Amino acid sequence: MNHYLRTLLLLTALLYGSNLHAQKKNNFEWLAGTWKIATPNGSIVEQWKSINDSTLSGKSYFVKSTGDTIPQEIIELRLRKGQWAYVPTVNGQNNNQPTTFQVIFIGKEEFISSNPAHDFPQRIAYRRIKDQLFATIEGIRKGKYAKQNFDFKIE
Repeated sequence: MNHYLRTLLLLTALLYGSNLHAQKKNNFEWLAGTWKIATPNGSIVEQWKSINDSTLSGKSYFVKSTGDTIPQEIIELRLRKGQWAYVPTVNGQNNNQPTTFQVIFIGKEEFISSNPAHDFPQRIAYRRIKDQLFATIEGIRKGKYAKQNFDFKIE
């Protein structure tokens, strides 16, 4: 019985450890590509590309129906010291400095990031379902809960 219990504990530790390792080495390739939302005034575009196994680079911009392009933000999804972070730099906000959101959940084709100290949003989530990408920002804004969805289609 003692040998059986020791073996069971060892197997549990190995499985748990390999699962943590898999999460830290998770591949966000599913995010790569050009994603678009059509609006009456133009399109919101978000582009992602893989830099290496620990960094993805993203940018978003608005393309007016006149063809003018307005940059919105530059984003980095990066693995540093065993922790994934979603790091946007939004034009005209936070003195154009990056804000770090720690990735707190990683699924097969989804992730959730959080920064409780940020004014708004405090949580950013992405989920891919086939050719669609659902991004959500949410949190407390001016004392009230607020949420905004961005429903992209791959271009």
